[in-house]
Amino acid sequence: MEPLPQGGGPNISSQRDPWTIVCLALLLLAGAEFVVRGPLRAIQHSTQFNDFLSPDIQANAWTRGLDPYSPQTLLRLWPEGAAHFTFLPIEVADGSLIAKRGIPTAYPLTALVLLAPLSRLPWSVANALWLTLNLGLFATMVCALVALAGLSYRSGAATLLAALTLALAPFHTGIVTGNVALMVIELGVIAVWTARRHYDVTSAILLAVSAGLKPQIGLCFLLYYLLRRRWRLVGIALALLFLLTALGLLRMQLSHTPWLGNYLNDNRVLLERGILANFTPINPMRFGLINLQVVLYPFVGNVDQANALAISMGLVLVGVWVFGMQRTRSCNEFELLGLSAIAVVSLLPVYHRFYDAALLVLPLCWVFSSCERSRFARGVALLLMLPFLIPGGTLLETMQDSGSIPATLANRWWWQTFVMPHEVWVLLLLSILLLYEMTYRPAQGNQESAM
Repeated sequence: MEPLPQGGGPNISSQRDPWTIVCLALLLLAGAEFVVRGPLRAIQHSTQFNDFLSPDIQANAWTRGLDPYSPQTLLRLWPEGAAHFTFLPIEVADGSLIAKRGIPTAYPLTALVLLAPLSRLPWSVANALWLTLNLGLFATMVCALVALAGLSYRSGAATLLAALTLALAPFHTGIVTGNVALMVIELGVIAVWTARRHYDVTSAILLAVSAGLKPQIGLCFLLYYLLRRRWRLVGIALALLFLLTALGLLRMQLSHTPWLGNYLNDNRVLLERGILANFTPINPMRFGLINLQVVLYPFVGNVDQANALAISMGLVLVGVWVFGMQRTRSCNEFELLGLSAIAVVSLLPVYHRFYDAALLVLPLCWVFSSCERSRFARGVALLLMLPFLIPGGTLLETMQDSGSIPATLANRWWWQTFVMPHEVWVLLLLSILLLYEMTYRPAQGNQESAM
């Protein structure tokens, strides 16, 4: 495999270089795809339901001292500018709203505190601001990725990195759905860039907001800096998270609102009976999930065993990562490698949907980093990430439902076990590759330097 182009590659101002022309063409195509599949679709669907609507209403409930995890509160505060669905009062009345729709969402109080400033605005304004913030942070994140990779902004490699970031389908899905995960990932990547420049306070604020909005994603960044012993950064971030938690609890306490029971119930229903997190054939959209349970269930045939096995495998992978962190040097190359590994591993043991795979920008950044080592491994990693340029699982589900895929093929065990959930298998292979590079390559490098 030929080595990937590095930062010292062709200058994009040189119109005679074919590689430059190819990179620019790919950037334009990826940019057009991003705009059409992301912001344009989001604007077209702005009057419909999206993933930001429920947490926005719940944040509004929190500011009013109401139970933000109560379906009745959600129905009561449903904004006039949002679409009103006939299923809402019916499913609130029969108690099936959480299981069928996943709302009210089980975001922690810290997320509601952070979203509170937007929650009192008219829905159309809040939704537009949310989209604008996401797009602004996305552009900042792309610049941060190029800097983290050690590339010149005028190099062909930087252009290709930006193009592939724009082409990643999880970002398109996240923008259309308005999911909080997108902002969490963008803030996390920007925080990595500011942390490298030793802006500890700025990094801590960004990481605290990231972890406060969605802990199952944001905390992996904090865990990395904890093991790297960036005590000041981690300490400030944890203090800010504690402050956000205290504010959330204080508002509920002042209004004497019993909220904890509904919060725990929302989590339990989502993970045990909710259709969104269900990884069994009961859920026709299960291949939009990217956690290990999707591929483990066909082998064990039991929900509890699939969960236990997925969590066990996740703990083993995290243990290998911690071991690798003890062996790798604290330099730019291994920073990207270590962050990439924990980002991918964090997607596997617990509930995650396709848009959470936007975390792949970290291994993508590692692939294009200006380091001369591990070129073959980085090429393999890039190949493993290519399937995420399209929403493969959802696309195959749609084709299956429409009859484009013959039933004789769709009903084959290997099709349901390996083809449909191919994105989960890819993430597992990618995590193993990254962990191998963390644990084996450093030892190999030490041996070579000693010879």
